[in-house]
Amino acid sequence: MYSYDLVCPNCQHPLEIAAVSVYLSAFAGLIAGAIVWRLANAHYSQESGALSWVLPMLYSYLAFSVVAPLALIFTADLKLKPLDAVDAQYGTSAAPPSHHH
Repeated sequence: MYSYDLVCPNCQHPLEIAAVSVYLSAFAGLIAGAIVWRLANAHYSQESGALSWVLPMLYSYLAFSVVAPLALIFTADLKLKPLDAVDAQYGTSAAPPSHHH
């Protein structure tokens, strides 16, 4: 199930994750990635070779990839999706033209 498919169990209105929650989790992931990069860079700064700059980037990416979703899990706030977004998502507009060759 994706966050696009969330529906209120009481009123059956589509829900979305609040933008503040998404931004907060992304910011937490970036901060964690920066801290891990700083620590790994200090640890590998004396070594030479490609791994001395690849590993800090890899570790910071992994830190971001773990912290951002966890922060979103703990800070997510659901709100009702606006009606215009619901119409656009569920395709109440005209179908795109088909091309016959």
